[in-house]
Amino acid sequence: MFAKPLDQEPSLTEQQKEQMFQEWKVARREELSQYQKQIAEQYVANVDQELERWQNGRKGRRASNNEMANLQETMDKELETHQLEHGPKTRKIPGQSNNEDEDDVEDINVAEDDMMDDVLGVDDNGRRGDEAVKVEEGNGSPVEDKKDE
Repeated sequence: MFAKPLDQEPSLTEQQKEQMFQEWKVARREELSQYQKQIAEQYVANVDQELERWQNGRKGRRASNNEMANLQETMDKELETHQLEHGPKTRKIPGQSNNEDEDDVEDINVAEDDMMDDVLGVDDNGRRGDEAVKVEEGNGSPVEDKKDE
C-alpha cells in the first residue's frame, strides 16, 4: 500500500530529511573544496613550469648570443690569419682566364727572367751589353763590332 510507514510523525520525517540534506551538502562542499585545492595546485605547478621554461629559454638565447659572438670572432681571426698567410682573395673577372696557377707561374718566370737579365746585363731588346751589335745603315743587317782590329 503505502511506501512509507505511517507510524512516524511528519515533523520527525522532516527533521531526518533536513539532516540528510545537511550531510549531503557538507560532503559536496568538502568535495568541492578538495577539487578547488587540486586545481589551484595544478595551476601553480603549470605557472612554475612555464616560468622555468621562459627563464631557461632566456639563458639559452643569452648563451647562444655569446656563442655566436665568440664564433664570429673566431671566424674573423681565422680569416685574418688566412689572409696573412695567403694574401687577399683575388677577384675573378668574367671573360678572362681564371687559371691562377698558370698566371702565378708566368709571373714567377717573368720575374726570374728579369733578374737574369739584370745579372747578365741584357737590355730590353734581348741583346747583352758586352755584345754590342750595330746595324748597318744600308741593308739593316746586324754587324758585330770589331774590337780587336
